[in-house]
Amino acid sequence: MAATDALHISFDDGFGSIGNLWNVDASVSGEVTLSGYSAMMEWAVGRDAGHGYGTYTINAKAEGNEPGPAIIFWPGDNQWPGQEIDLLEITPDGSGRQYGTLHWNEGGHDAYEAVVYDGVQGGVFHDYTMVWEAGRITFKVDGVEKAVFTDNVPADFAHGGMKNTIGFLNNNPDTSITVRDVTYTPLGGAAPAQPAAPAVETPPAIAEVVTGEEQSWDDYAYEVPEQQAAWAAEPEGDPRFQPGPDGVIDWDALAAKVMANYEATGSWFV
Repeated sequence: MAATDALHISFDDGFGSIGNLWNVDASVSGEVTLSGYSAMMEWAVGRDAGHGYGTYTINAKAEGNEPGPAIIFWPGDNQWPGQEIDLLEITPDGSGRQYGTLHWNEGGHDAYEAVVYDGVQGGVFHDYTMVWEAGRITFKVDGVEKAVFTDNVPADFAHGGMKNTIGFLNNNPDTSITVRDVTYTPLGGAAPAQPAAPAVETPPAIAEVVTGEEQSWDDYAYEVPEQQAAWAAEPEGDPRFQPGPDGVIDWDALAAKVMANYEATGSWFV
């Protein structure tokens, strides 16, 4: 399947293009659950890896009132800071509120804009939708518009920029995210064909993780803990997700780092 094709993954017939897996529970047909430290995403191997302008819809459920679960569109070239787009994250104030974020590289540092989703309940399944088009990214939950970004919107690969890969993660022992359906329709393209019959697949498990440095939390109705400063990223590209000599990211080492950071600061971050 070409990266520009429509995509539909229902998880009752495998993981489709999501091949980078870590600690993912696929024991229930038709869904996958990420809990503790776990993640999964498409392989980010170049600027043309992943998908570009179009509509992305994820049917998922986030559990817990702390940061941990996330729906992430990771830069196709696997370089960070970069055009990371987060369709779902949880605020760090214990309220369980959900929000979306657009990241970009600002002089070698991560910069981003975030919008809290009002009235979205955790612990239940929602359709999370991103519409990515030239100069505009729109986030919707269950068809209701929740955020619109018109500044710092990246161009996709076909228009001189880069694609993003589809990913999910959980990096908190007290949270989880369950995903049932992933759909992508290219801008102006046809919707993906639905899969025929379910087939049995084995689990596996991995993926990516994110944080930020210069996020302005002024729009949020709470104070950010001082530990939040530990979310700062490396200025010369994020070494957390760089593959080793064999081309494979050491996700076990990342998990160990998350735990060490929690024990040292009381916050979950990489």
